[in-house]
Amino acid sequence: MNFNKKVAKNSKDKIPTKRLVQAGAVTLVFSAMVATVAINSNASSDKEFSGTTAGVFNSLYYDDATLQVSGTNVTSVGLDSESAGWILSLMTNAEDFAYVRTTPSDDGEIAGKLRKGDMARVESLTNNGWYQITSGNLTGYIKADVSLTGQSCKDYAQAVGYNGSTGITVAEEEAAIAAFNAAIEEAARQEAAKKAAASASSSVTSTQKSSYSAAADEVTLLAAIVEKEAGGSGYQGMLAVASVVMNRVRSSSYPDTVEGVIGQKGQFTGGISGLSNIISRGPSSAAIRAAEAALAGEDIVDGKVSFRSSSTGYSGTVIGDNVFF
Repeated sequence: MNFNKKVAKNSKDKIPTKRLVQAGAVTLVFSAMVATVAINSNASSDKEFSGTTAGVFNSLYYDDATLQVSGTNVTSVGLDSESAGWILSLMTNAEDFAYVRTTPSDDGEIAGKLRKGDMARVESLTNNGWYQITSGNLTGYIKADVSLTGQSCKDYAQAVGYNGSTGITVAEEEAAIAAFNAAIEEAARQEAAKKAAASASSSVTSTQKSSYSAAADEVTLLAAIVEKEAGGSGYQGMLAVASVVMNRVRSSSYPDTVEGVIGQKGQFTGGISGLSNIISRGPSSAAIRAAEAALAGEDIVDGKVSFRSSSTGYSGTVIGDNVFF
């Protein structure tokens, strides 16, 4: 903001709005009375103004380049550029927020909120103690007695750690609330789905089938596919996958060996070669236990031979992260 240009001749019709100003030699205040105040000016150039005022006086902001004081034109008010930049800045000192209204009245419709830490620009002042402000998409009026401007605004901004936030309109707040509620509902839905899956897992029944005499490498192979497909599903989820593999081994529609079932083309992503990392480091102890139980004949999927991720929406028995059918 530059206050170094001269103000044009005093003319009331050239002042579109009254604006409140506060900083340095000019104390920003509100006054319902417009009075002529003498200013003793010894300005030596267009870039300075040295003078005195007898106490508080009414100020009218003219535009971004000039300032008019009570009908007396001045070239500047002796402010450094940093202080001048805060003259029309405003923040609320309310504990949480202050309402911004569409008219300068407590009965005015609420336009939005200026929250603690939000910054606004002063557009004008009224003669009944309200500022007209702009803050982001929010425009309207805020009470002067809950507002800080000028140097006070600068000090407050530094104290609260201003981070560029602006006011929020009613529509923006409603949208934010709706988004928050939607997120809460989605989280509740996901939690309900997890509980349903856990309930389904805990209610599965086990049947005993014929055992399979497996070599050590077959145990490792079965444990590896179990860990890959259901490593995050808990023991029952892993046992369910192992049960499917063994149900296929027993079925005439599939190969009759563990290696044959797992390696069958188009059945398990990556086939046996996709298990090399797990096999080289060794499957988890839980996966090995699940594989050994299924090889011994335990079946908790009631003979089912297929499964997919439960997120696909397939109908069937949900156990862990998969649905079996």
